[in-house]
Amino acid sequence: MNWDALGAIGEIIGAIAVLATLYYLAAQIKMQNRELEKSNKNVTAQLSIDINNMLINNNDALMRDKEFVQIYQKGITNQLLDEIEAIQFSQYVNRWLALCESVIVAAKAEVMFAGDYDLDFLYGNPYVHRLIATEVGARWFDDEAPLMYSKDFLEKIENFRSGDSIVQAPHPRGTPR
Repeated sequence: MNWDALGAIGEIIGAIAVLATLYYLAAQIKMQNRELEKSNKNVTAQLSIDINNMLINNNDALMRDKEFVQIYQKGITNQLLDEIEAIQFSQYVNRWLALCESVIVAAKAEVMFAGDYDLDFLYGNPYVHRLIATEVGARWFDDEAPLMYSKDFLEKIENFRSGDSIVQAPHPRGTPR
């Protein structure tokens, strides 16, 4: 065998090695993509559970605590609340605003709710706006919320708060009721 033949055989073996390496890399990328999709689904599921737990916890105070129900009724109807009651009611308002912000963040990141809700519905959520329209809720929103929430988020809430922009709850997936 001459050197040219050995060189040609070496080139063929090198080409086969390159093809095998490319095949192996393609298989690794495909497997990694499957794992990433699984991980994304797990994150989405966990986020959904966390948001549902926030919703349950927000309602739990009204379901389990008769004393808080009385505070809620006084707060929502702008009756006089003592200092402790005002703190409790304002923290209830905070819980709902935090839930709203969590859902908006998830929707913007397209992790959840893609196509389910218009962001205007979330920013203009009627229940949240009902809470921040109360005397205690409005005072909390003006004084305390800026210390906890982003300026952008609060400005968008404020746009709905100051106007007649509160929207009606859409039917899931945007279909008419």
